Amino acid sequence: MGKQPTNKNKGNIVGLFLMVLAAVITIIIAFPVTDGVRKYIKDNTKYIAGTYSAADKGFGGNVRATVVVGDNGIENISFEGKSETPDIGGAAIEKLNDKMKANLDTEFDSVSGATITSSGLKHALKKALLKAQGKEVKGERKPQSADIVVIGAGGAGMSAAIEAAQKGATNVVILEKMPITGGNSVRATGGLNASETQYQKRDGIEDSNELFYQDTMKGGKNLNDPELVRTLVENSASAVDWVNSIGGDLSVVGQFGGASVKRIHRPSDTSAVGPMLVKTLNAKLDELGVPVLLETKATKIFADKDGKITGVEAEDDNGVFVINTKVVVLATGGFGANPQMVAKYAPQLEGFITTNHVGATGDGIEMATELGAGLTDIEQIQTHPTVNPDTATMYTEGVRGNGAILVNDDGKRFVNELDTRDVVSAAIMAQQNGESWLVFDTAVRESLSAIEKYINEGIIVEANSIEELAQKTGVNEANFVATMQEYAAMQAVGKDSEFGRKSMEVPLTKPPYFAGKAKPAVHHTMGGVKINKETQVLKEDGSVIPGFFAAGEVVGGVHGANRLGGNAVTDIVVFGRIAGDSANKYVLDNGGNTERTITAQTEDANFVAKDIKTKLKDGSYKGSAKGFGGDIEVTFTVKKGIVNDLEISGPKETTEIGGKAINKIKKGMQKSGKFEVDNVSGASVTSKGITDAINNAKLQ
Repeated sequence: MGKQPTNKNKGNIVGLFLMVLAAVITIIIAFPVTDGVRKYIKDNTKYIAGTYSAADKGFGGNVRATVVVGDNGIENISFEGKSETPDIGGAAIEKLNDKMKANLDTEFDSVSGATITSSGLKHALKKALLKAQGKEVKGERKPQSADIVVIGAGGAGMSAAIEAAQKGATNVVILEKMPITGGNSVRATGGLNASETQYQKRDGIEDSNELFYQDTMKGGKNLNDPELVRTLVENSASAVDWVNSIGGDLSVVGQFGGASVKRIHRPSDTSAVGPMLVKTLNAKLDELGVPVLLETKATKIFADKDGKITGVEAEDDNGVFVINTKVVVLATGGFGANPQMVAKYAPQLEGFITTNHVGATGDGIEMATELGAGLTDIEQIQTHPTVNPDTATMYTEGVRGNGAILVNDDGKRFVNELDTRDVVSAAIMAQQNGESWLVFDTAVRESLSAIEKYINEGIIVEANSIEELAQKTGVNEANFVATMQEYAAMQAVGKDSEFGRKSMEVPLTKPPYFAGKAKPAVHHTMGGVKINKETQVLKEDGSVIPGFFAAGEVVGGVHGANRLGGNAVTDIVVFGRIAGDSANKYVLDNGGNTERTITAQTEDANFVAKDIKTKLKDGSYKGSAKGFGGDIEVTFTVKKGIVNDLEISGPKETTEIGGKAINKIKKGMQKSGKFEVDNVSGASVTSKGITDAINNAKLQ
């Protein structure tokens, strides 16, 4: 055992301490820390290249400082504080940002009248600088790194990540703000337009890239970027083959509006293309081991003094963090679900319903313009002509392509149903109440399985005769009967003498008959970020932003003033793949690939199920309610206030939306211990169906 110090030893220790303290004080007095000394320390502090961000308490909430370090030291310092009062804290932040642009400095004086905000910014900057030196900061997350960051897990983003990985990229990560992948892509109902494909040749369909190009330019009123359209059509056949090569199914060719020939490629079971495509892409990402960080929203993209991409700021349930990266692929989709943004660029569409998922809010466009990206065709917003006004369910163009017609309340046709979307939408809006009826028979129903979803959803009227259908829908019976007879006669001779419709697949004479109410809704935002054919993001002057690529609906120029049905899926696959390939080439030219450092936690990571508590009486319960694709059923037992054997089933819900929502809701109950439905963003109809089914549950 060691000896305890004696009183004599204690005295010696105290004396020694006092001598050292006196010496230190003497040195400080003799050699004060002058401005020159401070400058020497500041100039010789070593920082590690990358982007570093940290937060601290401001006046209204957290304020944030971001430091960008290049090979030669600090290149940029910026501040933000979204919760600060605009006229005081906000003005102070703007003033300090201007000061940093004029004279970059790691120290600054507080802004008069905004001392609390200034103090928070100083502390935030200090933390960010410490992180830039490789030091740990308590309460702050370390920066992560990746070679390629894809923002958005829709069709374009997932295609880009897969293509990059297939070409050799080893450190790719996808950020997705929603709880599920798919974006608007999972809602696509039609198919993928492609020319000169093996399936067209099999069916004897004569098509060419030139004809596809001409149709697309005509549909877009020649506002399209010709170079991008050439790229689209020339890579369309390989897009079909690529989807099929990774496990997809695009082998049936059909007719769609605006196309001169049958060109749209669909699944062999004629189901909606979106769920099939997203399921295929998800499976391939899993196979390649590409991490997808769900419920992780990108909030800012960083660049160095030369405009070269250096990082991404993102936010998840654990707070804000930064990923240092060489490349960003922007695939955040359009802004069709942002009514303010829609009204800003197209005031005539204010108040329109939308077919878009709730995450299509234009975040990517805003992040891109902050970096100086140019925009093109931003005011060009397309409406889809046939959307149910009560549920916002979009009837695929395939219903009309396979033979359905449109009639008004007077029981008469009023347009060539296969004209371009803008023409058909305008014709419907010109009718009484701006609505129409989509009418088809059993032959059309049997030709397209996607119709079953509409019937299961309860938005289709069914009748055994034309007269009965007129009575149920309220259209003029005499006119409607005459319209159907005239259409059958025209179909028999192969000529639509009223509106010039070229494709008349069936005479619409096979009962039962069906009708669904339809009106236009905001569907696709054609405008967006400027790119070239390599998907490099361009500034207004046409110069390239190094390391920045974009694909999908966030991009403008591909579709011009009007997008043809089936071209969106072509767009996301063709340009998504090009973006992935271009991103990988850029990485190889700028230091090469690195090992993956980011992993996505599985849903079961750290999961501990709790007892789900309820006030219901003991016993077995069963309830059902209407979901998105059909009925949702809930069964469970209750014993001593605890829910057991909980089963939620919705066999007709889409796998990639409703199916995932069901699993997420059940797991949410097990995590919280509450018998309550936590609404899943992007699957609100399914979520409500589960809530209603639980509320409807009765003791058996």
